[in-house]
Amino acid sequence: MFELICLTSIDIAINAKHNVLEMEKRERLVELVLLELDRIKPNRLNPRFDINIEKLNELADSIRQVGLLEPIIVRPIGDEFEVVVGERRYRASQQVGLLQVPAIVRNITDEQVIELNLIENVQREDLNAVEKGNCCRQLLEKYPQKYSSREVLASNIGVSIDTISNWLKLTEVPGEIQRMIAPAERAGVPRPLGTLDYSTALTITRQIKEPARQIEVAKEIAERPVHGRTARRVIAKVAQEPEKPVEEILKEALEGPIELTFAAAEMEPILKGLRTQKTTAVAPDAKVKAGKVVVATILEPHFADLHIISVERKRLKYFTEVDAKAEGNFSLEEFREEWKKKHGRWDENQLVFITRFKKI
Repeated sequence: MFELICLTSIDIAINAKHNVLEMEKRERLVELVLLELDRIKPNRLNPRFDINIEKLNELADSIRQVGLLEPIIVRPIGDEFEVVVGERRYRASQQVGLLQVPAIVRNITDEQVIELNLIENVQREDLNAVEKGNCCRQLLEKYPQKYSSREVLASNIGVSIDTISNWLKLTEVPGEIQRMIAPAERAGVPRPLGTLDYSTALTITRQIKEPARQIEVAKEIAERPVHGRTARRVIAKVAQEPEKPVEEILKEALEGPIELTFAAAEMEPILKGLRTQKTTAVAPDAKVKAGKVVVATILEPHFADLHIISVERKRLKYFTEVDAKAEGNFSLEEFREEWKKKHGRWDENQLVFITRFKKI
C-alpha cells in the first residue's frame, strides 16, 4: 500500500500542440503518494546511454542533506511502478538509501513515455544528439500513424527538420563515435576532453568515407582542444590526403594557420580568381611553401583559403605582363604605378618574392 499525501493539484495534460506537454490547467484529483522505493523500477524506455556518475553523486549529496524535494512521475506496471520522469532522482534516492520517495502516479502509454523523455531532455539538453536521434527513430518506427514523417515529428517536438535529420544520421555512425558525442555545449563551458560536439561528428562522417579513418580522426580531435574552424580544416585535410597520418595533420593545424595578408581592395580580385600571386619586397613566412594551404586575411578576418603553387625570387626588371595580370588583372604599367604607391619607387634591380596561389 502507498500513503496518499495530497488530493488537489494542477494537471499537465499531454497533447500535440506543444509537442507532448500542453499547459492545460484545471483542478482535479491527482495521486501524490509516498511509494516504497523497492516497488519502483527504472524506465525501460529511457533513451540515455548512461548517467553521469559525478552529477548523480552531487544529486545524492543534496538529497542526503535536504531530502527529495521534487516528486518523480511513475506509472503502474502490474503490482509495481515504472519511472516516467525523474530517473536521476530515482537512482540518487537509491544511492542514498531512501526507503520511500514522493511520486505522482499517472496512467501513461509507451508512446507518451517516449515523448515525455524526449521533450524533457530536448528542453533541458540532458541528452546528446545520438540519444535524441534514438528517441526520434522510435517515434517514427513505432507510431507511424501519429508521426508519419520527419516533418510531422519536427513540428510536434518544436525543432527544425534539419535538426531531426542530423540526429537520425548520428544514429548510423560507428558506435565508438556515438559514445564520444557530448550533450549540447553551454555558453562559457568548454567541451570536455574525450568528447565531440555533434556537428563535428557529422562533418567527419560526411567527408571521410572509411569508418576506421572516421574513428581515428574523431579520437584525435576529441582528445585535443580542437574546435570549430580548426576542426573542419583538419577533417577536410584528412579527406584530401588519405595517406597522411592524422597526427601530423593535427600538429600542423594546432600550430596555427599560415596567413597571407592583403589590403581590403585586393580581396575581390582574389575571390573572383583574377589575382593569383602576391609580390613583396620581403620574404614571405617560412611556412609558405608549395603545396601548403594558407588563409588570406585582411589584417584579421579570414576571407579565403589559398593553395600555394610556388614561391620564387626574381628582380623587378624581369616582371612580365603575365605577372602583372596575376597581381589583380593589371597591365604591367598599371602594376608599376601600384608598386610605386606602396613602396615609393620602382627599382628594376630590386629582388622581390612572388608567391603564386590558387583560391580553393
